[in-house]
Amino acid sequence: MTERQSSRRRFLQLTGAATIAGLAGCSSGSPESTPSTSTQTTTANATQTTTQTTTAAPEDRMRGPREGDDLPQDPKPSDGYPPEFDTVPEERSIDTSSYDTLTREVHDVTVEVPLVPIEDAYYWYARGEARFVDARSETGYEVSHVFGSVLSPAPDGRTLDPTDDWNEADRVVTYCHCPHHLSSLRAAMLLATGFENVYAIDEGYQAWLDRNYPLAGSDTSRDYTVRTIEGETSRLDAGETAWAFHPQTDQVEATEIESDGSYTLELKFVQVDAQSTIQVETPSYAIQAPLGELTSGTVTADTGTPAEQTKATSNSTNGTTNGTATNDTATNDSFSLNWRI
Repeated sequence: MTERQSSRRRFLQLTGAATIAGLAGCSSGSPESTPSTSTQTTTANATQTTTQTTTAAPEDRMRGPREGDDLPQDPKPSDGYPPEFDTVPEERSIDTSSYDTLTREVHDVTVEVPLVPIEDAYYWYARGEARFVDARSETGYEVSHVFGSVLSPAPDGRTLDPTDDWNEADRVVTYCHCPHHLSSLRAAMLLATGFENVYAIDEGYQAWLDRNYPLAGSDTSRDYTVRTIEGETSRLDAGETAWAFHPQTDQVEATEIESDGSYTLELKFVQVDAQSTIQVETPSYAIQAPLGELTSGTVTADTGTPAEQTKATSNSTNGTTNGTATNDTATNDSFSLNWRI
Protein backbone atom coordinates (compact mmCIF):
# COMPACT_ATOMS: atom_id res chain seq x y z
CA MET A 1 0.00 0.00 0.00
CA THR A 2 1.39 3.41 -0.91
CA GLU A 3 1.78 6.19 1.65
CA ARG A 4 -1.09 8.05 0.01
CA GLN A 5 -3.43 5.06 0.20
CA SER A 6 -2.50 4.53 3.84
CA SER A 7 -3.14 8.18 4.63
CA ARG A 8 -6.55 8.24 3.01
CA ARG A 9 -7.67 5.23 5.02
CA ARG A 10 -6.49 6.82 8.28
CA PHE A 11 -8.36 9.96 7.26
CA LEU A 12 -11.57 8.00 6.67
CA GLN A 13 -11.29 6.20 9.99
CA LEU A 14 -10.78 9.43 11.92
CA THR A 15 -13.47 11.45 10.17
CA GLY A 16 -16.17 8.89 9.39
CA ALA A 17 -18.50 9.63 12.28
CA ALA A 18 -17.76 13.36 12.32
CA THR A 19 -18.56 13.84 8.66
CA ILE A 20 -22.00 12.22 8.79
CA ALA A 21 -22.80 14.42 11.78
CA GLY A 22 -22.20 17.44 9.55
CA LEU A 23 -18.98 18.68 11.15
CA ALA A 24 -17.32 19.49 7.82
CA GLY A 25 -17.31 23.06 6.47
CA CYS A 26 -19.45 24.64 3.78
CA SER A 27 -19.34 23.54 0.16
CA SER A 28 -17.11 25.50 -2.16
CA GLY A 29 -18.44 27.42 -5.13
CA SER A 30 -20.12 30.24 -3.22
CA PRO A 31 -18.78 32.09 -0.17
CA GLU A 32 -22.28 32.94 0.99
CA SER A 33 -25.22 30.82 2.01
CA THR A 34 -28.53 31.41 3.71
CA PRO A 35 -30.22 29.31 6.38
CA SER A 36 -31.88 26.28 4.89
CA THR A 37 -35.53 25.37 5.16
CA SER A 38 -36.79 21.81 5.14
CA THR A 39 -40.03 19.97 4.53
CA GLN A 40 -40.86 16.45 5.58
CA THR A 41 -43.17 13.95 3.87
CA THR A 42 -44.08 10.90 5.91
CA THR A 43 -45.33 7.62 4.42
CA ALA A 44 -45.92 4.16 5.82
CA ASN A 45 -42.27 3.12 5.82
CA ALA A 46 -40.19 6.07 4.69
CA THR A 47 -39.81 9.76 5.38
CA GLN A 48 -38.15 12.06 2.86
CA THR A 49 -36.59 15.18 4.34
CA THR A 50 -35.71 17.78 1.72
CA THR A 51 -33.38 20.61 2.61
CA GLN A 52 -33.32 23.70 0.42
CA THR A 53 -30.04 25.60 0.39
CA THR A 54 -28.53 28.40 -1.65
CA THR A 55 -25.02 26.95 -1.48
CA ALA A 56 -23.78 26.61 -5.06
CA ALA A 57 -22.85 23.17 -6.35
CA PRO A 58 -19.31 22.64 -7.62
CA GLU A 59 -18.74 22.92 -11.35
CA ASP A 60 -19.62 19.86 -13.46
CA ARG A 61 -16.17 19.64 -14.99
CA MET A 62 -14.01 19.57 -11.86
CA ARG A 63 -10.56 18.05 -12.25
CA GLY A 64 -10.45 14.28 -12.16
CA PRO A 65 -10.60 11.09 -14.23
CA ARG A 66 -13.15 10.59 -16.98
CA GLU A 67 -14.35 7.61 -18.99
CA GLY A 68 -12.02 7.15 -21.95
CA ASP A 69 -8.92 8.36 -20.08
CA ASP A 70 -5.94 6.06 -19.71
CA LEU A 71 -7.00 4.85 -16.28
CA PRO A 72 -4.73 2.88 -13.93
CA GLN A 73 -5.33 -0.74 -13.01
CA ASP A 74 -7.34 -1.36 -9.87
CA PRO A 75 -4.98 -3.29 -7.55
CA LYS A 76 -7.71 -4.17 -5.04
CA PRO A 77 -11.01 -4.65 -6.92
CA SER A 78 -12.86 -5.94 -3.85
CA ASP A 79 -12.23 -2.98 -1.54
CA GLY A 80 -14.69 -0.56 -3.21
CA TYR A 81 -12.05 2.14 -3.66
CA PRO A 82 -10.96 3.24 -7.12
CA PRO A 83 -7.22 3.17 -7.82
CA GLU A 84 -5.21 6.33 -7.23
CA PHE A 85 -5.58 8.82 -10.08
CA ASP A 86 -2.95 11.27 -11.30
CA THR A 87 -5.44 14.14 -11.57
CA VAL A 88 -7.83 14.77 -8.69
CA PRO A 89 -10.15 17.60 -7.64
CA GLU A 90 -8.74 20.34 -5.47
CA GLU A 91 -9.40 19.85 -1.77
CA ARG A 92 -12.55 21.47 -0.44
CA SER A 93 -14.91 21.00 2.48
CA ILE A 94 -18.40 19.55 2.19
CA ASP A 95 -21.35 20.28 4.46
CA THR A 96 -23.09 16.92 4.63
CA SER A 97 -25.68 18.31 7.06
CA SER A 98 -27.28 20.12 4.10
CA TYR A 99 -28.06 16.87 2.28
CA ASP A 100 -31.58 15.65 1.68
CA THR A 101 -32.34 12.50 3.64
CA LEU A 102 -34.56 9.48 3.27
CA THR A 103 -35.78 7.61 6.34
CA ARG A 104 -36.15 3.84 6.08
CA GLU A 105 -37.45 1.21 8.44
CA VAL A 106 -35.00 -1.70 8.72
CA HIS A 107 -36.07 -4.58 10.95
CA ASP A 108 -38.20 -2.19 13.02
CA VAL A 109 -35.31 0.26 13.35
CA THR A 110 -35.58 3.76 11.86
CA VAL A 111 -32.56 4.64 9.73
CA GLU A 112 -31.90 8.00 8.11
CA VAL A 113 -30.00 7.79 4.82
CA PRO A 114 -28.25 10.94 3.52
CA LEU A 115 -28.55 11.48 -0.25
CA VAL A 116 -25.23 12.73 -1.61
CA PRO A 117 -25.29 14.93 -4.74
CA ILE A 118 -23.49 13.38 -7.70
CA GLU A 119 -20.71 15.99 -7.76
CA ASP A 120 -19.84 15.44 -4.09
CA ALA A 121 -19.86 11.67 -4.64
CA TYR A 122 -17.47 12.12 -7.55
CA TYR A 123 -15.23 14.38 -5.46
CA TRP A 124 -14.88 11.64 -2.81
CA TYR A 125 -14.42 9.05 -5.56
CA ALA A 126 -11.66 10.84 -7.46
CA ARG A 127 -9.77 11.58 -4.25
CA GLY A 128 -10.13 8.00 -2.98
CA GLU A 129 -12.11 9.07 0.07
CA ALA A 130 -15.04 6.64 -0.17
CA ARG A 131 -15.83 3.04 -0.98
CA PHE A 132 -18.45 2.60 -3.71
CA VAL A 133 -21.22 -0.01 -3.66
CA ASP A 134 -23.43 -1.02 -6.61
CA ALA A 135 -26.82 -1.98 -5.18
CA ARG A 136 -28.22 -3.37 -8.46
CA SER A 137 -28.17 -6.92 -9.86
CA GLU A 138 -25.18 -8.96 -10.98
CA THR A 139 -26.31 -8.70 -14.61
CA GLY A 140 -26.47 -4.92 -14.52
CA TYR A 141 -23.13 -4.72 -12.74
CA GLU A 142 -21.42 -6.95 -15.31
CA VAL A 143 -22.66 -4.77 -18.19
CA SER A 144 -21.39 -1.53 -16.63
CA HIS A 145 -20.62 -0.09 -13.22
CA VAL A 146 -18.63 2.63 -11.51
CA PHE A 147 -14.97 1.78 -12.02
CA GLY A 148 -13.64 0.44 -8.71
CA SER A 149 -17.05 -0.20 -7.16
CA VAL A 150 -18.16 -3.58 -5.79
CA LEU A 151 -21.43 -5.44 -6.24
CA SER A 152 -23.50 -5.57 -3.05
CA PRO A 153 -27.20 -5.87 -4.00
CA ALA A 154 -30.01 -4.28 -1.99
CA PRO A 155 -30.94 -4.73 0.69
CA ASP A 156 -28.52 -7.08 2.46
CA GLY A 157 -25.71 -7.78 -0.03
CA ARG A 158 -26.59 -11.48 -0.19
CA THR A 159 -23.90 -14.11 0.35
CA LEU A 160 -20.14 -13.48 0.10
CA ASP A 161 -20.70 -9.74 0.42
CA PRO A 162 -17.42 -7.78 0.17
CA THR A 163 -18.59 -5.21 2.73
CA ASP A 164 -18.38 -7.84 5.50
CA ASP A 165 -14.64 -7.18 5.87
CA TRP A 166 -14.77 -3.38 5.66
CA ASN A 167 -14.06 -0.99 8.52
CA GLU A 168 -17.42 0.32 9.71
CA ALA A 169 -15.96 3.82 10.11
CA ASP A 170 -15.09 4.11 6.42
CA ARG A 171 -17.18 6.33 4.18
CA VAL A 172 -19.41 4.26 1.85
CA VAL A 173 -21.42 5.51 -1.16
CA THR A 174 -24.15 3.33 -2.64
CA TYR A 175 -25.81 3.78 -6.03
CA CYS A 176 -28.50 2.30 -8.27
CA HIS A 177 -30.52 3.26 -11.34
CA CYS A 178 -33.87 3.96 -9.59
CA PRO A 179 -32.36 6.67 -9.01
CA HIS A 180 -31.97 5.99 -5.28
CA HIS A 181 -34.55 3.48 -4.08
CA LEU A 182 -32.39 0.34 -4.12
CA SER A 183 -29.30 2.28 -3.07
CA SER A 184 -31.09 3.79 -0.08
CA LEU A 185 -32.26 0.32 0.98
CA ARG A 186 -28.68 -0.94 0.80
CA ALA A 187 -27.37 2.13 2.63
CA ALA A 188 -30.00 1.74 5.34
CA MET A 189 -29.04 -1.89 5.89
CA LEU A 190 -25.36 -0.97 6.16
CA LEU A 191 -26.16 1.77 8.66
CA ALA A 192 -28.40 -0.57 10.65
CA THR A 193 -25.64 -3.18 10.87
CA GLY A 194 -23.00 -0.84 12.25
CA PHE A 195 -21.60 1.31 9.45
CA GLU A 196 -21.35 4.93 10.53
CA ASN A 197 -20.84 6.94 7.36
CA VAL A 198 -23.01 5.78 4.45
CA TYR A 199 -24.62 7.79 1.64
CA ALA A 200 -26.77 7.00 -1.41
CA ILE A 201 -26.22 8.96 -4.63
CA ASP A 202 -29.26 11.20 -4.98
CA GLU A 203 -29.45 11.40 -8.78
CA GLY A 204 -28.47 7.75 -9.34
CA TYR A 205 -26.24 5.86 -11.74
CA GLN A 206 -27.60 7.65 -14.81
CA ALA A 207 -26.09 10.91 -13.55
CA TRP A 208 -22.70 9.17 -13.37
CA LEU A 209 -23.13 8.01 -16.97
CA ASP A 210 -24.27 11.45 -18.15
CA ARG A 211 -21.14 13.09 -16.73
CA ASN A 212 -18.80 10.60 -18.37
CA TYR A 213 -17.25 9.50 -15.08
CA PRO A 214 -15.08 6.33 -15.08
CA LEU A 215 -16.79 3.01 -15.83
CA ALA A 216 -15.96 -0.68 -16.04
CA GLY A 217 -17.88 -3.63 -17.47
CA SER A 218 -18.57 -5.51 -20.67
CA ASP A 219 -20.53 -2.71 -22.40
CA THR A 220 -19.71 0.67 -20.88
CA SER A 221 -20.98 2.53 -23.95
CA ARG A 222 -24.48 1.07 -23.60
CA ASP A 223 -27.37 3.49 -23.99
CA TYR A 224 -29.94 2.23 -21.50
CA THR A 225 -33.51 1.86 -22.77
CA VAL A 226 -36.05 2.98 -20.18
CA ARG A 227 -39.24 0.92 -20.10
CA THR A 228 -41.99 2.36 -17.90
CA ILE A 229 -44.53 0.29 -15.99
CA GLU A 230 -47.47 2.18 -14.50
CA GLY A 231 -49.41 0.33 -11.83
CA GLU A 232 -52.06 0.54 -9.14
CA THR A 233 -52.41 -1.30 -5.86
CA SER A 234 -54.27 -0.80 -2.58
CA ARG A 235 -54.00 2.60 -0.95
CA LEU A 236 -53.05 0.72 2.19
CA ASP A 237 -49.73 -0.05 0.45
CA ALA A 238 -48.78 3.64 0.34
CA GLY A 239 -45.16 4.14 1.31
CA GLU A 240 -44.29 0.50 0.68
CA THR A 241 -42.23 -0.73 -2.27
CA ALA A 242 -43.30 -1.91 -5.71
CA TRP A 243 -40.81 -4.23 -7.41
CA ALA A 244 -40.12 -5.44 -10.94
CA PHE A 245 -37.96 -8.53 -11.55
CA HIS A 246 -36.57 -10.29 -14.58
CA PRO A 247 -36.23 -13.82 -13.16
CA GLN A 248 -33.85 -15.17 -15.79
CA THR A 249 -31.17 -12.55 -15.11
CA ASP A 250 -32.16 -11.57 -11.57
CA GLN A 251 -32.43 -7.89 -12.55
CA VAL A 252 -34.57 -5.72 -10.32
CA GLU A 253 -36.02 -2.23 -10.12
CA ALA A 254 -38.05 -0.74 -7.29
CA THR A 255 -40.03 2.37 -6.42
CA GLU A 256 -42.15 3.75 -3.63
CA ILE A 257 -45.95 3.43 -3.84
CA GLU A 258 -47.77 6.78 -3.80
CA SER A 259 -50.51 7.79 -1.35
CA ASP A 260 -53.25 6.86 -3.85
CA GLY A 261 -51.77 3.39 -4.46
CA SER A 262 -50.22 4.25 -7.82
CA TYR A 263 -46.60 3.56 -8.72
CA THR A 264 -44.22 4.03 -11.64
CA LEU A 265 -41.40 1.59 -12.30
CA GLU A 266 -38.72 2.74 -14.73
CA LEU A 267 -36.84 -0.35 -15.91
CA LYS A 268 -33.26 -0.06 -17.19
CA PHE A 269 -32.99 -3.80 -17.74
CA VAL A 270 -30.58 -5.30 -20.26
CA GLN A 271 -31.05 -8.52 -22.25
CA VAL A 272 -34.85 -8.19 -22.31
CA ASP A 273 -37.47 -7.53 -25.00
CA ALA A 274 -41.25 -7.22 -25.24
CA GLN A 275 -41.70 -10.99 -24.82
CA SER A 276 -39.55 -11.26 -21.68
CA THR A 277 -41.40 -12.43 -18.57
CA ILE A 278 -41.35 -9.78 -15.86
CA GLN A 279 -42.64 -10.19 -12.33
CA VAL A 280 -44.28 -7.20 -10.63
CA GLU A 281 -44.79 -7.32 -6.90
CA THR A 282 -46.53 -5.07 -4.39
CA PRO A 283 -47.57 -5.93 -0.83
CA SER A 284 -51.04 -6.77 -2.21
CA TYR A 285 -50.18 -8.90 -5.23
CA ALA A 286 -47.46 -10.53 -7.31
CA ILE A 287 -48.07 -11.13 -11.02
CA GLN A 288 -46.09 -12.13 -14.09
CA ALA A 289 -46.61 -11.03 -17.69
CA PRO A 290 -44.64 -10.23 -20.85
CA LEU A 291 -42.88 -6.87 -20.63
CA GLY A 292 -44.81 -5.57 -23.63
CA GLU A 293 -48.11 -6.21 -21.87
CA LEU A 294 -46.94 -4.57 -18.65
CA THR A 295 -45.88 -1.38 -20.43
CA SER A 296 -49.03 -1.07 -22.55
CA GLY A 297 -51.51 -0.21 -19.78
CA THR A 298 -52.01 0.15 -16.04
CA VAL A 299 -50.87 -2.90 -14.08
CA THR A 300 -53.23 -4.23 -11.42
CA ALA A 301 -53.74 -7.50 -9.56
CA ASP A 302 -55.76 -8.73 -12.56
CA THR A 303 -52.90 -8.24 -15.05
CA GLY A 304 -51.03 -11.30 -16.30
CA THR A 305 -50.95 -14.41 -14.13
CA PRO A 306 -50.32 -14.81 -10.38
CA ALA A 307 -46.74 -15.60 -9.49
CA GLU A 308 -46.17 -19.13 -8.25
CA GLN A 309 -44.81 -19.76 -4.77
CA THR A 310 -41.40 -21.22 -4.04
CA LYS A 311 -39.83 -21.96 -0.67
CA ALA A 312 -36.94 -19.72 0.31
CA THR A 313 -33.74 -21.14 1.73
CA SER A 314 -32.08 -19.76 4.82
CA ASN A 315 -28.49 -18.64 4.65
CA SER A 316 -26.97 -19.78 7.92
CA THR A 317 -23.70 -17.97 7.22
CA ASN A 318 -24.94 -14.40 7.57
CA GLY A 319 -28.37 -14.94 9.10
CA THR A 320 -30.28 -13.56 6.14
CA THR A 321 -32.86 -15.33 4.01
CA ASN A 322 -32.16 -15.79 0.34
CA GLY A 323 -34.66 -17.04 -2.22
CA THR A 324 -33.92 -19.74 -4.76
CA ALA A 325 -35.46 -19.35 -8.19
CA THR A 326 -35.74 -22.53 -10.20
CA ASN A 327 -36.57 -21.17 -13.67
CA ASP A 328 -38.11 -18.28 -15.60
CA THR A 329 -41.25 -18.48 -13.46
CA ALA A 330 -39.45 -17.41 -10.30
CA THR A 331 -41.76 -16.51 -7.50
CA ASN A 332 -43.06 -13.98 -5.06
CA ASP A 333 -41.35 -15.61 -2.06
CA SER A 334 -38.06 -16.21 -3.81
CA PHE A 335 -37.58 -12.66 -4.96
CA SER A 336 -39.31 -10.73 -2.18
CA LEU A 337 -37.22 -12.45 0.48
CA ASN A 338 -34.13 -11.88 -1.59
CA TRP A 339 -34.60 -8.16 -2.03
CA ARG A 340 -37.05 -6.65 0.42
CA ILE A 341 -36.11 -5.47 3.87
